[in-house]
Amino acid sequence: MADRRAEKSCEEAGRALAKGEYETAVSHSTDALLVLGPRAATSVAPVQNSPHPQAGALRCRARLYRIAAFLQLKNYDQAEEDSKHVLADEVSRGEGCLKASLRSMMQEQSLPEVATVLSKALDRDTQNGIVTKDLTRLKMLLSEIETVNSEMAPEYSEDQEEEIQDGWQFRPPPRGVTSSEEYTLCKRYLEQGLCRYGAQCTSAHSQEELMEWQKRYASRLIRLKQQQESKHFTESYMETLIEKWMNSLSPEKVLSDYLDGVSVDTNSSLSVTVTSKKSAHAWTFSLYCRPARKLFRIALLYDAHRPHFSISGVCAGDLRHSVPAECQEWTAGEEPTAVADNGLDHCVYQVAVGFSTEIFGTFRQTIVFDFATEPVLMQRVMVDAASIEDLEHLMAARQQLLMTAKRWDSSCKTIVEFVPNEFMGEMERSLLSRYQIPLSADQLFTQSVLDKTLTRENYQARLHDLLYIEEIAQYKEVSKFNIKVNLQLVTSFMLTGISGGAKYAQNGQLFARFKLTETLSEDTLAGRLVMTKVNSVLLLPVGREWCTSQSGAKERVYEAVIEEKTKDYIFLRICRECCDELGLLPDRELQVELQFQLNRLPLCEMHYALDRIKDNNILFPDASLVPTIPWSPNRQWDELLDPRLNAKQKEAILAITTSVNLPLPPVLLIGPYGTGKTFTLAQGVKHILRQQQSRSGLLSVWCMFIILS
Repeated sequence: MADRRAEKSCEEAGRALAKGEYETAVSHSTDALLVLGPRAATSVAPVQNSPHPQAGALRCRARLYRIAAFLQLKNYDQAEEDSKHVLADEVSRGEGCLKASLRSMMQEQSLPEVATVLSKALDRDTQNGIVTKDLTRLKMLLSEIETVNSEMAPEYSEDQEEEIQDGWQFRPPPRGVTSSEEYTLCKRYLEQGLCRYGAQCTSAHSQEELMEWQKRYASRLIRLKQQQESKHFTESYMETLIEKWMNSLSPEKVLSDYLDGVSVDTNSSLSVTVTSKKSAHAWTFSLYCRPARKLFRIALLYDAHRPHFSISGVCAGDLRHSVPAECQEWTAGEEPTAVADNGLDHCVYQVAVGFSTEIFGTFRQTIVFDFATEPVLMQRVMVDAASIEDLEHLMAARQQLLMTAKRWDSSCKTIVEFVPNEFMGEMERSLLSRYQIPLSADQLFTQSVLDKTLTRENYQARLHDLLYIEEIAQYKEVSKFNIKVNLQLVTSFMLTGISGGAKYAQNGQLFARFKLTETLSEDTLAGRLVMTKVNSVLLLPVGREWCTSQSGAKERVYEAVIEEKTKDYIFLRICRECCDELGLLPDRELQVELQFQLNRLPLCEMHYALDRIKDNNILFPDASLVPTIPWSPNRQWDELLDPRLNAKQKEAILAITTSVNLPLPPVLLIGPYGTGKTFTLAQGVKHILRQQQSRSGLLSVWCMFIILS
């Protein structure tokens, strides 16, 4: 009886979800969960426990309906909590129970609706901007649903699959070609309007049919590539891990090059330089674990240079595991690993990773070692294949980098941060932690930097390198102001400028004033950087032996916030912790070494934006498209167009207001200052806003236009 009530509530929840009545769907799903027993709702006590064997399947269905409804209502916390319970039930009920429940829903045609809602909700709320919530379980659940969908989907041959594609208007193209350029136009049909071979003709009977054949050939290539890649590696684990790392506010807790209790040794440097096109290299990672633990998974994380890297061997103690050729992901089997249960307090794993190339370039990969704990241990490797001539240029650039002043960071000093820092939130700390400058110069000045071409394949990696090099160059300029100076400690100081007034130190803090050795001016590169991009400094007290608490310990340096800048003086705010540790008092002097610190956040945001690019089409458009802008007298002389627009500006307006469904490449507006570029773009936006049907495409149109002065 209880199961019948639960089943009825589930049916009501499904109907409410299909109608878009999400509050009602939540209510009916919750009713079903309350009836079904202990693992039901989190906040309300269960009515009774049902021993019926279908209770687990009904509970799974009710939770899925409620998850979809919660996502549509943007209640991510509860949706994630329900996902946790669904996945936990899989463990408690036994492996395969979740898939059985999903297959049952698929047969009843109720699963596609949930999958659609779940997929759209996740995609809508993660593709724009930074997601501050961990949606890993939701994505794992969606992956399970998609797996069942694909398993139970009807199988088609390649020809049948193409026939059901939306939008194909002409005959299927002939097979056996190796390039879309091999498709031709039928001369007989073009000249006489008929062809004796009819539908069996291997040439296109119109320009439109030829273009469709070429598109279908490209579509087939993409599909085959996806099928081949799916044979080599499982995307779900790696994609989920990358997405979790990208969205986490504490990325170091997701992926880290250090794991407590595990030490890593390698037989060669992680960064390798070779001077021949056809090259190969291998690394052997020795993982010493104390206490002993099981290594569950090894994977190559990134797709960019995947064909050049592979896992070639895995040994657990004296036991060698079988590894397939070109292995991208290795998973421990059910058999116990010899080292995990060897009776000792430690174990050793050895993992071999191979590399090969027949072209010059810079190749990077991240190997992850998953012990079923977080953070997941990772090791980054890089091979720089460059000619001897290019290598000389790179060595000179690296040497120049090494000649710059040594920056203080956590590798050489103990940084005492300014507290409290009201300008630094969790998201900002996350970005700064995620994008740290590589410590090794050969990881920055690589062959890819010398490559003058930008492609879909090298765009992100090369831009990351250039951003890091830009940051190094800025640090080099700012370091010209690094000085050894006497700070004058005060509790207040007078403000300069029109506003006037004074500032007073509070909560045990102090102000410090020092005179610059050079005049701070925006006329110089270094001065402009200090004025606009430096918000803090690091202080190292001079002659304070007691600052190093024990022999061999790192020196402590203290962060101070820049409070006021003038041409000759800079005022700092020193935090209470620094004042207490150094025993600082007002109206005294403190001799320090001082290093200016760049505000890294804007550059880190650029790195993050690069990593969030999922579609490079806007950056690398189809150059073969001819920008044929639809023209008509009504549009050209539209009374709503501003009479100040000239002929070229009106042509630009026509392009801007053309439907986004028309395949136009990005349009470039170029001209000197004052020629009306911004005015034209504003007029185009104004015109779009008057067209009700075009408002949804405003952002897309805006992104398609680039203005150059």
